Amino acid sequence: MGQYLQIRVIAQTYDEVEAEKRYKRLYALAWPTAATPAEAPRGLLELTATLDDRVRLGDLPGPDRAALLAGVAKAMAAKTALEAALGDRDPKAADRYSYALEDALAELEKLAPRS
Repeated sequence: MGQYLQIRVIAQTYDEVEAEKRYKRLYALAWPTAATPAEAPRGLLELTATLDDRVRLGDLPGPDRAALLAGVAKAMAAKTALEAALGDRDPKAADRYSYALEDALAELEKLAPRS
């Protein structure tokens, strides 16, 4: 790293539109259409953080919250591990955790209520 240049390793959602199609129910829970439009970006990392906030802060109805609690914790653990691997500049671990995050979100999508 130079005096003025920083080297950053990041993960971002390649296609947010396709991600929203894949995790339709989770996106609807995270960013209801009645709410103010969400800030950009709306990728999988942002989805996970928003779901975590909504579950922890009690923004979801009791039955929905209870159904998603463990799955959101699993997704947040994968997100945290992914970000740590990126910070450590460990692309193999980051790749592994990206799959773990997508798997956790796929499980949550099955548990999410239908709109």
